[in-house]
Amino acid sequence: MKIALGLLICLMLVPSSLLAATGIKGRVAWRGELIPGVPVRAYRSIDAIAAEQVIAVSEPTAQDGTYRLELPRGRYYLTARNFSTSPKPGDFFCYYSGAPIVVPADGFRQVGFNLIKIPAEESAKPGKRSGVWGEISFQEQPLERTYLYVYKSTESDFKGPAWFIQPVEKGRFRMSLPPGDYWLLARKRMKGGQYGPIEIGDYFNFYYGNPLHIEKNELKNIQLETITRLSMLEEDPDAVFSGIAGSVVGPGALPAEGVRVFAYRSVTMTGTPAYISATTDEDGRFSLLMPESGTYWLLAREAIGGPAATGELYGKLQSAENAGIRLSAQQMSREVRIDVSPHP
Repeated sequence: MKIALGLLICLMLVPSSLLAATGIKGRVAWRGELIPGVPVRAYRSIDAIAAEQVIAVSEPTAQDGTYRLELPRGRYYLTARNFSTSPKPGDFFCYYSGAPIVVPADGFRQVGFNLIKIPAEESAKPGKRSGVWGEISFQEQPLERTYLYVYKSTESDFKGPAWFIQPVEKGRFRMSLPPGDYWLLARKRMKGGQYGPIEIGDYFNFYYGNPLHIEKNELKNIQLETITRLSMLEEDPDAVFSGIAGSVVGPGALPAEGVRVFAYRSVTMTGTPAYISATTDEDGRFSLLMPESGTYWLLAREAIGGPAATGELYGKLQSAENAGIRLSAQQMSREVRIDVSPHP
């Protein structure tokens, strides 16, 4: 009994930094330049960001833009910013758009932040109707042919259909909105379309002032700067692939190029998928990074959303008794083949 008590006391005296072997790490940059002095904050929900309900804060990034934040296993929403209260023009900010991030049972997840500088915005002004006007930009230039997404809830983590989507042709927009609270995001997929994962070369971002509160007959100015994915923020030489990879095969046993793979948590395969792959390459190959264990059901198709169209390449991963495919702590990487054919 005395030995057990002594071991317990020793464990209690061990610094938490030695006991904690999980969390996130990475780099923070602005327009390709690594930035020091920016802390990374972790939250349990998107709503907690606006409520300033922070559960952990890293030390400010080092001179080479690197940081490390120890967190227990779980799901988190993240920001990087160099201000603690209200932002002012010129401050740095980034909401990690790949959230929620899943911290594994052991080790650290690589998470990079591509910052913006808080822009100067005109003061709100009265109008006959309430709404917003402003600009979507990239590095101080209007971004053409993009979409402004308006959400009234954070429940979907901004995946799937938005409450409203406004096409923005020349970068500048004006939109009427009833009084209320809104979350605004901008996305431009180089392959076109309103839905799908953000890929290398696409433009996107989360409005730093979310949630936006609009009063009756109030017009607010919004300056929403987009960013792109930076490969240097995603590289992790120590990373071990976790998820499902494989090939999609079409008629005649030929590789099916341009098909996406959707991973669902239910055998019904309805609603918003848990994960969506980029389109398959010329060899029909795909990769789904999936850090969470569990059972998944896979569907491959060309389009995103809605019923499959006649002639669309479509197919499900076949498993015994529709049991799905299992990722577990013992096996977090799986290789599969999905056969597709034109939908009747």
